[in-house]
Amino acid sequence: MLAVTDRLDRVLGRIGSEPGPRPGPGRPDARADRPGGRRPSALGAAFVLAGLAMIPWVFYLSVTLPASARDAHWSLAWVGLDGCEALALFATGRFLLRRDNRCVLTAVGTAVLLLVDAWFDVTSAAPGPDLATAIVMAVFAEIPIALVCAVLAARVLRTPFPRG
Repeated sequence: MLAVTDRLDRVLGRIGSEPGPRPGPGRPDARADRPGGRRPSALGAAFVLAGLAMIPWVFYLSVTLPASARDAHWSLAWVGLDGCEALALFATGRFLLRRDNRCVLTAVGTAVLLLVDAWFDVTSAAPGPDLATAIVMAVFAEIPIALVCAVLAARVLRTPFPRG
């Protein structure tokens, strides 16, 4: 995984982190058209439009999906999700041990995976002990760890590890 992220750094460059003079009158910002630049980009507009386009789709799904379904790959889906969580937690820890700022990326990914897991655990659990277990796991494990990951990412964004 480290080799992949190192390669991405070389291909994309250090987005939005180039040192140098600040743009001002007579000095155009060369980074403005890149992701992370100062002015809105076509990519940003495309993401906004994609998000807005999802709204009718979500409403359509809410009225057309069946109330219940059987899934032949139910256990594979849960094993896959939990496996992704394990990999994300491992990668975040590995980056932290190396004092690598890319821990922000894995911490955010981990937080999202944990919140998705909590959501689907609670919403798919059968009433009774299964639902109670799902709620306890969400409240005392998945959501708190997701919050720790989010706080970690925010702190490292504000105060990155020194380079070198």
